[in-house]
Amino acid sequence: MVNEKAIDKISIRILRDFADFIFTLSQDNLTSMGIDDRGFLRGSGNVIENPDSVDVEYTAEYAAAVNDGSKPHPVSDEGVNSIRAWVERKLSVPAKDVNKVANAIVWKIRKLGQQPKPFLTAAIETAKIKYKGKLDVR
Repeated sequence: MVNEKAIDKISIRILRDFADFIFTLSQDNLTSMGIDDRGFLRGSGNVIENPDSVDVEYTAEYAAAVNDGSKPHPVSDEGVNSIRAWVERKLSVPAKDVNKVANAIVWKIRKLGQQPKPFLTAAIETAKIKYKGKLDVR
């Protein structure tokens, strides 16, 4: 006789291990890829355990655009201000040139979009290799 509850519990444990591996590696990728500036993206990540699944999620509104890249798009005033603040924090640019550099970045996003920085996708691909044969991973 098969104990379905025991099998479900074991399955969720295996999925949790898989998700924890992906989550940890994705967090490491944020650092190694030089993506995480002030910790907002990193802090928005979590592993969510549901009754029949385990999910890795990043709730920062820009998480998908960072991971997947984006097509050219308008940049809001809030976005422009965030880019300007990032230029001030991260780049060794003289104060008189901060706006010029920030505007160049905004122009590039508007005209060319953003290149992907696949912090999560890379973690998933690594997990697929590590867990090959242990899970039916597609």
